[in-house]
Amino acid sequence: MADMEQAFDEFLVAEPKHWLAGRFGDHVDSVINEQRSAELPAHLRDMPRLESNFLRDAVGVDPDRTWYLPEFTLLDEAAGEDAHFAFHAVQNGDVAADGGPFNRATLTLSFDTEVPRHLLGLDDGLPLLEVPQLQPHVRLIVPLTGTGGVPEDHAVPGTAVVAGERGFVATFELAGSLVEAAYVHLTRRGELRLEFEPTYSGYQTTLVQEPDTGFPVHGSIFRGFQFEVFGDGGNTRGSPFEPLLMGVLGAYVFFPSTARYHRSLRIGLAFHTDAYRSLFTITAEGVTRPIIDVNDLNSFAGQRSEYRELTTLGDISTRYPSLRRVFFGQVSGTVVAVPAGYGILVTAQGAQATCDSIVDESPASFSGCRFHFTFTVAAMTDPVDLARLRADVLEVPEAEGRTLRVALPGGLDSRTPSTLDGFPAGRAVFADGAGNAIQVGVDIADDRPTPATTTVNLFLQQLAATGPPPLFGTVAVRLDDVFPQPVRTSLLLNVRRTAHADDLATTRRPGPPPSAEALNLGPLDLRLLACADVHDGQGPGPTLPLGGQVLAARETATLAGVGAGTDVAVTRGLEVPTPLPKAAMLRFLAFHTHTVQEVQHPLTVNAAGLNFAAEGISTIRVDITLVADPGDSAPSLTLSPSHTVDFVHVSLPVDSAVTGLDSTVVLSLTTASGPRTVSLTHDFVDEPILVVTSTTLH
Repeated sequence: MADMEQAFDEFLVAEPKHWLAGRFGDHVDSVINEQRSAELPAHLRDMPRLESNFLRDAVGVDPDRTWYLPEFTLLDEAAGEDAHFAFHAVQNGDVAADGGPFNRATLTLSFDTEVPRHLLGLDDGLPLLEVPQLQPHVRLIVPLTGTGGVPEDHAVPGTAVVAGERGFVATFELAGSLVEAAYVHLTRRGELRLEFEPTYSGYQTTLVQEPDTGFPVHGSIFRGFQFEVFGDGGNTRGSPFEPLLMGVLGAYVFFPSTARYHRSLRIGLAFHTDAYRSLFTITAEGVTRPIIDVNDLNSFAGQRSEYRELTTLGDISTRYPSLRRVFFGQVSGTVVAVPAGYGILVTAQGAQATCDSIVDESPASFSGCRFHFTFTVAAMTDPVDLARLRADVLEVPEAEGRTLRVALPGGLDSRTPSTLDGFPAGRAVFADGAGNAIQVGVDIADDRPTPATTTVNLFLQQLAATGPPPLFGTVAVRLDDVFPQPVRTSLLLNVRRTAHADDLATTRRPGPPPSAEALNLGPLDLRLLACADVHDGQGPGPTLPLGGQVLAARETATLAGVGAGTDVAVTRGLEVPTPLPKAAMLRFLAFHTHTVQEVQHPLTVNAAGLNFAAEGISTIRVDITLVADPGDSAPSLTLSPSHTVDFVHVSLPVDSAVTGLDSTVVLSLTTASGPRTVSLTHDFVDEPILVVTSTTLH
């Protein structure tokens, strides 16, 4: 028996068969049935016979089952995306022949087996079984054009391991110019393909003869045996071979064999999608990051931002007035819209602005109190502008084959300081807030001779100022950690210029005619400026002015002329009275006095500009009574030609010191013609110093 196995191996070497890779076991003698045909023993039907069946890609003549040669596919649609995909390049400093970097890369991808489509329609009810012990030997074919301009296929062998029930994960190691070529084909050209030489196990049906000496011989003899094999492993269709023994010299045997076939699969641009873009990575100088474009492979790759300014939209500030600049993330597909400015955020909970009174234990403090303001600021973007931008980016060249997403900056650029230039009397600090918001803190303390309460009052006045906001600054926003230039925009702290989110809800009413209802969800009145229909995947409809219509807190209003889209965008701001009374300021600013209940505040009277002699005045006694607390008068003070300026400290509730110190001031004059009094009112917060002149006394 060993002679027959060895002779068969020699036969395959001398007369190779394209579908046979070799024998792996001893031959099996056929079983002869009543029809004198040769069959496999019943207990050995665990592998297909390699004779052709009626159908291409079907193997064997078993009446109870159909073995098939599977096709290969990159992705099983039911399984979703390829969780194993990766293209990782490495630059270790080696230099290629052209002086550029010598790249090495590993490409990993998954593929599944599937039933050939033409076999899925079989209606004979037989089970379809994949050929056993399948090993998908695979090569990556990389087309590369040489210096002569002639394209040439380069084969890169891969390794494949089982993953899942019917899937495999293949890995290919690339080097040199093949790295750049593979990357370009995966992301632009789409000419990569996989060449498979799968192997599987089956029985090779063979007629074995032992010619006698002197008998006419047709064909080669190996150790005294002649072999005739049947079928081609299912590579072509044909009638099943029926090994009949009638009139046949010799015997049919079955050799357990490894068979093979060939398949080709084009990769195309299957991995050129947003889902895989971040999985193309490069490691250089100890840092791993996404590959931005092929330039990362053609040059030595250092730290590099994925963002570049999007210029294909033209002049951003003209096209979208509430935006300043737009940047495109080449890896993530994120379009970052930098707003023209950041302002105090208004939500359903109100304006996100608070003031806390804090004990000041500094030896330099004379009021014993300082104040800390906290503002949540956000992008003051017009929702109609954002809707228009979302539609417009679908048409830019960068959107081809991409799903671009418009977003606002994610926070601060820690490399570049933000500032509050418009208020040098306060110390401002900045930090990232939740989502796209930014936290701004402002600390105000005593600055001799000005008490903190006086500075706070000035700050509050500027928060509500009309015209150009006096509380201005800049914020540096973050694109990523390596974008080379600072990206700055304006900061405005003013209740008349605000950002809005979640403070207004709209409900469409299709009509006819269509309309919409706007509900003010917050505690502050809103001023409605304009509205527009927003349609998914399209630009917004015409902008309809609303003329500054006031929508009171928790109230609703009807918006005519809109409601035909998928949503309604409403441009809005806060309704702020002009002028804004001090007490009303607390509607827009939460004032907390939980740490300091009272502060020491100086009340100063200055008569240095008064000519005492000309007025015939020898002394002026000053008595100050606070309107907010008429039962608690300040200590009296006396002015004279030699003592023209004086002050007293009073202990005041913090909120009174901030919202105003309206006082009644009685001036008791001692003159040559006798005493007389002058009574007047004064606010020692608005004007910390009461200046007494001749006009004051007459």
